Amino acid sequence: MSSGNRMTPNARVLLRQLREVMAEESNAQTRLDHLVEAIARNMVADVCSIYVRRADDVLELFATKGLHRDAVHKTRLPWGTGLVGKVAREGRPLNIKRAHEHPDFAFRPETGEDKLNAFLGAPIVRSGKTIGVLTIQNNSPLGYSEEETEAAQMVSTILAEIISSERFLTESEVQEVEDLVHGPEYQAGTAIVQGIVQGTAYLLTPKRSSGSIFAKDLAEERKRLQDALSELQRSVDDMMARDRALSHISREVLEVYRLFAYDRGWARRLEEKILAGLNAEAAVEQVQAENKAQMRAASDPYLRERLHDLDDLSRRLLRTLRGESSAYELPENAVVLAETLGPAELLELDRSKLVGLVLAESSSNSHAAVVARSLRVPMVSGVETIIDAADDGDDIIVDGTSGEVSLRPTSDAIATFEEKARIRSEQLEMYQRTKDKPCVTKDGTTIRVDMNAGLVMDMAMMDEVSADGVGLFRTELQFLVGRTLPTVKEQAETYESVIDAAAGARVVFRTADLGSDKRAHYMHGPLEANPAMGWRGLRMAIDREGLLRMQLRALMDGAKGRPLTVLLPLVTSAEEVIQARAIIDKEIDRARKLEEPVPESVEIGVMIEIPAAAMSVQRIGQHADFMSIGGNDLAQFFFAADRENDRVASRYDYLSRSFVSLLKRIADDAREAGVPVSYCGEQAGDPLMALALVAIGFTHVSVAASAVLPFKDMMRHVDRTVLAEAMETWLTEVGGVPLRSLVHEFAQDHDIPTLRAY
Repeated sequence: MSSGNRMTPNARVLLRQLREVMAEESNAQTRLDHLVEAIARNMVADVCSIYVRRADDVLELFATKGLHRDAVHKTRLPWGTGLVGKVAREGRPLNIKRAHEHPDFAFRPETGEDKLNAFLGAPIVRSGKTIGVLTIQNNSPLGYSEEETEAAQMVSTILAEIISSERFLTESEVQEVEDLVHGPEYQAGTAIVQGIVQGTAYLLTPKRSSGSIFAKDLAEERKRLQDALSELQRSVDDMMARDRALSHISREVLEVYRLFAYDRGWARRLEEKILAGLNAEAAVEQVQAENKAQMRAASDPYLRERLHDLDDLSRRLLRTLRGESSAYELPENAVVLAETLGPAELLELDRSKLVGLVLAESSSNSHAAVVARSLRVPMVSGVETIIDAADDGDDIIVDGTSGEVSLRPTSDAIATFEEKARIRSEQLEMYQRTKDKPCVTKDGTTIRVDMNAGLVMDMAMMDEVSADGVGLFRTELQFLVGRTLPTVKEQAETYESVIDAAAGARVVFRTADLGSDKRAHYMHGPLEANPAMGWRGLRMAIDREGLLRMQLRALMDGAKGRPLTVLLPLVTSAEEVIQARAIIDKEIDRARKLEEPVPESVEIGVMIEIPAAAMSVQRIGQHADFMSIGGNDLAQFFFAADRENDRVASRYDYLSRSFVSLLKRIADDAREAGVPVSYCGEQAGDPLMALALVAIGFTHVSVAASAVLPFKDMMRHVDRTVLAEAMETWLTEVGGVPLRSLVHEFAQDHDIPTLRAY
């Protein structure tokens, strides 16, 4: 039937027909033919075809209704060729009105499709890999509706299970599909935490269990879904009830989460899938897959966060339906794979079994990354393909230094891993032998190298890497990983433990940099269009003076009369520093009046991480005892590029003439003002950036603990005077060779080791 007047497909009828075809006692080709006939009939299509991917990456026509019958198993399209190949290559639906006018259209005379116009193609995906393509075509040039596209995607999901079944393919063809799906996979993502490990894949979102995806009893499946939703809602209500005492702080984040749990739109979509014939688990998975597609395409960070909430609720709902425990049972040498992961969830994993992390989304400055670094767990992000393709129990290699991940690795990949592991082991041994040597350049300049920390457990690394002190202790983690606001006593116990562990070395405590993306369940704050530049850091602390005073009280209590060093985050102006110092003075006066211990000395520093502050260093310096440049945020604001957004963050190199010139100006202005200045951030762990920092005058840096020993080793090979002269020339050049290339060439010419391994 031609489609000048197409009707919306009836998903329930179609699923019933597909189930009936699956139950037929006939040969495989007959069943496939009946499948495409049922789909074409339901979607009122002139043509419906199924293409299956073969081992040689050719898409073979396996069944058709409407094309020439003798083209079946003869028409073979090389991967990426034609509209069918485009759908397979890109892994997403293609909906066009006039197929033959599309630049990717490839005419195959044996099929007889030259008169066709409207084309709808949907990839058939299994375990993250395209194994075939479903096409719907019509003579009419009318485009397909959103409902028809959604129906095609639903059918393609079912076909993924059907065409990999021995009831529809021969034994050898099934094996080909299995080899495609479970073959070796490789992807290069973003290196987050250094280290290289080989382990066993464990998915926090398990793949669908094998078995029927169709409902035997629609009423029973609806009841199972409703019961599971009710249990999910009760668990969220319980969570809210436990936090009721904190209602004055806010429950906004939890309220949004609860709204999703009770959302009738979500429940209705789930029920529609069941009424169409799927069982409860398959219905949740189908809607979850649709939400994930939206999540990955969304550019709005707020929308992505909300879709993450919905994804988390889907996982909880699936576990409830399957009767699974909420606790994760990790295998030995587990490499955990997940879309996203929060710091609390990470800390709840069995650390005796966890050896690696692979996430679809996470930056080097995310809370999960900070905790992973503390645990010394190699971590890579930005590898959605690997996560989609992985199954529990797969062998996997994670290289947190290069950002590479090998799933089901080949013998060559395993040999490469073993060689890398050997080299890394030798480097670690070398660093340990030289760790107590002073960090002095060849021309006699002493460089102070502190480490960054955020948990008490990090402090054990101080002696291991021979750090001079802690240049940044991120106090906000204590606020973020708990379910309630930590009391003054709880905070003080943490700070005392940190100072005790430092054994007299200087520890710089940054007051809680909360707000933006750093919110715990109990925290209240406006929903901002651009939270990174909104109400956060010192801005929030000044407005919520009580929160800052509680923390200052805890810091002084934890110091137990010893020297205390405090760093104020996200300073914008001198006026903010004056306000913050007044609050600090109030707390010191309070302690003295109550005859409580007061620190022997209190140093107040400011973090320069906003261009406005960078241009006001001399004025701000009049009210600060020291300065620390927060390179991560400063670069983000300098380039106007969200460091959490891979699309833009990777486009700008912080080792550029413009940014390094700004850093040099800050260092020069601080020296002129007589205020000590250090550089703090993950960027200083980049060997070439480290060379640039030393060249422009920085003699004090604070880096991740893993970067301390490589940094010290490299500096012992540097003649700072020669390097500074070269940098002076490079920064005055207009255009030409990129600064990174020049620094790299300098390092090679002067035998400066720039490899990192720890």
